[in-house]
Amino acid sequence: MNAALPTPLPLIPAKLQAPSLPTGLLDRPRFDEWFQRLPEVRLALLQAASGFGKTTLACQWGRDFAGPTAWFRLHPGDNDPAQFGRYLAQALDQRVEGGCPIAVALAEQGAPDIEALVTRLLAELPVEHSPLLLVFDEFEVIYNRELITALRFFLRNMPTWLTLLVCSRTVPDLGVAELRVKHQLLALDARQLAFEDDEVQALLDLGLPVNINREQVERLNRRIGGWPCALQLALQEVQTTRGMDQFLESLQLGHPDIRDYMREQVIEGLPGPLYDFLEATCLLDRFNAPLADRLTEGCNGREMLERLERGGLFVQALDGLRQWYTYHPLFAVFLQGELRTHQPQRVFELHLRASEALFAENLSEEAARHAVQARNPQRVCEVLERHGRAFYRQGRLALLKQCLDTLPESTIAGSPLFTLLQAWVSQNSYQFDQVERWFKAGEQALQDRCSEEEWARVVGEFNAVRAQVAMNQGDEQRAIALAEDALAREPLIMRTSRVAAMSGLAEAHFVQGALTQAQKQYEEAERRAREIRASHLVVWSLGQLSEIAIAQGYLQKAYTLQERAIQYVEQEKLQTTPIMEFIYRVRGQVLWEWHQLDAAEQCALQGLQMLDDLGDHWRLQSYALLAGIAHARGQQSACADYIGQLQGMLADDNYHIDWLANAHAVMLTYWDSTQDREAIRQWLHTAPPLKPGANHFAQFNARNHVRAYLSLNQTDKALPILRQMQADAERHGLVMDLNRNHILQAQLHWMREERQQALDHLHKALTLASTTGAIGSFLRVGKLMIAMLKSLQHERRLDELEAQRTVRLIQLAQQQRDFSRAIRITLDEAVIQDIINRPDVPELIRHSPLTRREWQVLSLIHAGQSNEQIAEHLNVAPTTIKTHIRSLYQKLNITHRSEAVQLARDLLSKIQGE
Repeated sequence: MNAALPTPLPLIPAKLQAPSLPTGLLDRPRFDEWFQRLPEVRLALLQAASGFGKTTLACQWGRDFAGPTAWFRLHPGDNDPAQFGRYLAQALDQRVEGGCPIAVALAEQGAPDIEALVTRLLAELPVEHSPLLLVFDEFEVIYNRELITALRFFLRNMPTWLTLLVCSRTVPDLGVAELRVKHQLLALDARQLAFEDDEVQALLDLGLPVNINREQVERLNRRIGGWPCALQLALQEVQTTRGMDQFLESLQLGHPDIRDYMREQVIEGLPGPLYDFLEATCLLDRFNAPLADRLTEGCNGREMLERLERGGLFVQALDGLRQWYTYHPLFAVFLQGELRTHQPQRVFELHLRASEALFAENLSEEAARHAVQARNPQRVCEVLERHGRAFYRQGRLALLKQCLDTLPESTIAGSPLFTLLQAWVSQNSYQFDQVERWFKAGEQALQDRCSEEEWARVVGEFNAVRAQVAMNQGDEQRAIALAEDALAREPLIMRTSRVAAMSGLAEAHFVQGALTQAQKQYEEAERRAREIRASHLVVWSLGQLSEIAIAQGYLQKAYTLQERAIQYVEQEKLQTTPIMEFIYRVRGQVLWEWHQLDAAEQCALQGLQMLDDLGDHWRLQSYALLAGIAHARGQQSACADYIGQLQGMLADDNYHIDWLANAHAVMLTYWDSTQDREAIRQWLHTAPPLKPGANHFAQFNARNHVRAYLSLNQTDKALPILRQMQADAERHGLVMDLNRNHILQAQLHWMREERQQALDHLHKALTLASTTGAIGSFLRVGKLMIAMLKSLQHERRLDELEAQRTVRLIQLAQQQRDFSRAIRITLDEAVIQDIINRPDVPELIRHSPLTRREWQVLSLIHAGQSNEQIAEHLNVAPTTIKTHIRSLYQKLNITHRSEAVQLARDLLSKIQGE
């Protein structure tokens, strides 16, 4: 008598239902193109490590699919072919209106062979049907070979209206390569599924109670590598702008929730050899199979890499040939944290072995970094002896500092090369007093070992550094003398010393206002730097040449020079260095002046990305640019965030006047917009002193003083400063500064009601702008610029270019948002006539026109000012203001202040575009 077959367990309905989509889901239109291709392929594969949003995207596609969707969420128990077959038959039968009864019955009876069941299922499926999407979720749990073979058979023979969508951490063994060749595969991996910066911005905007600026968004996405899980964590934790900075810091240190997730979802159950491989290679920024073999003492690196890739771990190929790999940034932080916690001594051993392996592969910079981390002075010396000069030529001063900080002082002093490198590093770090200390130590250790001629050549190289120190300390004459001495001697240690001296000489002449001489010297420095492949000095020279072009008013030429620098870096296949931040930042300043704000912002963000591993000190200029862009866009919250960061940096560090002037300018503009007069007064108490305006940063600093005085309505103090700066700018050919000074002089005379002088200067500024392309400097004035330009249109003859620029500037000024929400415009006859001439203005105003003073009083009432404040603003008695108010109320037939405010809003906003 045969034993009865066991009763099969009931099917779980939830396994055949798509999960509910989360609330606040972000649409990602860039996947639309892939989605449209779904009906055209047999297999769609979403393959990535845990937490990359595979299931969510599959749910979205299932929701939007043209036909029904059959869903099957897999579990390790589904490796039983009989159980898998029951679920598969039920999933398809439900979606083809009960069209597979025999297959369902066979499955429920416990069909002896999965391939036979699949064959029956394929035979019963209709030839024609509306498109159907069959989803296998969490397919990585399936390993049964019989089952996989049956599924390959199913995939090869299923009807054309059916598409199989597989979500898996691993690459499924379903004949993916063959399907790809036949164009029957649609595959997305972690690179496509990872969130892009714009998507991160959109998600944070939807889910956070505070605005997060673009710089924080991009920094966050670099830290998380676009991983959706970490974004969800940010949405839960971040409640303030400062909270985002703290969250970013926790990601670098190893966030505890991410650590727990990695342990539970990624590492648990990994075979021992695979985990050992991860541990041995996690300290490397990038690695290939030979490097992995060296670090793991002979394991099959290629096989291990393939297992990691196919296993859906957080490893990413860096090239199309899949030779070089890296770990996802958060996974690397996790692995390194585990290594330091459980095997702290092994960390130094692995760093040393990594340095040796990288050194053998001629990957010198990475070898140097690992030698530093291994705290092995001997290895650091070996790397520096061979590659230290190259590090300097390539601008790797931060790396040089790390290396030299590892060495005993006696080792540095005993080497002419190390002494010179240390001096350049100290100069670059603004530790000017340390430069001489190192030179004295080197002199004691080296002078007796050199001939008189050799020592004179060494001193010449020392003087190239001293010249740059003198420049940074503002002593141009001493810098010139030292640079000329260095140029008179043939270098003994570093060929770059003469080019550096030539660059220092050019900088001194630039600062003194000798632009033509400086330009020729920088061009020669660039030529010689190219000859010796000193890329750092090539890029620096091009950057300085672009600054000279800006000073001369040739902004397009400056932009072209910056483009040459970027192309040079790309052609030479150079890694990005902090010097490139200088190029992108100056490029961003040109784009800001041209009012190309999106492109300017991208330049600032690219520059900040290059400073990711450096201290906050270096971020000042880029943050100043971002603050200026936010202000120009009317993004008050973002601008306030950047201003706060600028203030924090300025409080903690010392900066060159060039950097200070840029930062102070945007701070003053912001304070003026928000009517923070006290902040402006405080700034004047501590502002950098005025100096002769022979260069752009002295001019910039002086204009900051002028802006502060104008904001406080102290025009008598501003006027002599502006006159002196204008004379200096004319003397030295500082055309861009002439342009900007004319704009400020126009503003000043307008405020003093010296109308014709104001229009004279504004017309000169417009004439210059036809060459310079200036826009941003005009718009910085704010709404007042509208009235000035409209008056210029009415009263002066403008050539075609000037007229076009005037119209464009008025349009842009009208689009600007004013942070104070006040109507910040000085009304004059031209503007008043413009208002009255509009067809939608009430007839009452046409027949009983207000006087110019009454219009001004009306605008200040709208701004929320009291009678006393209006009197102070217009410098008249409060009783006079009351008289004007009674008159304008009578003319406008109104009785309450609220009516005046509403009327002013309606009338003045037409002119200002608000």
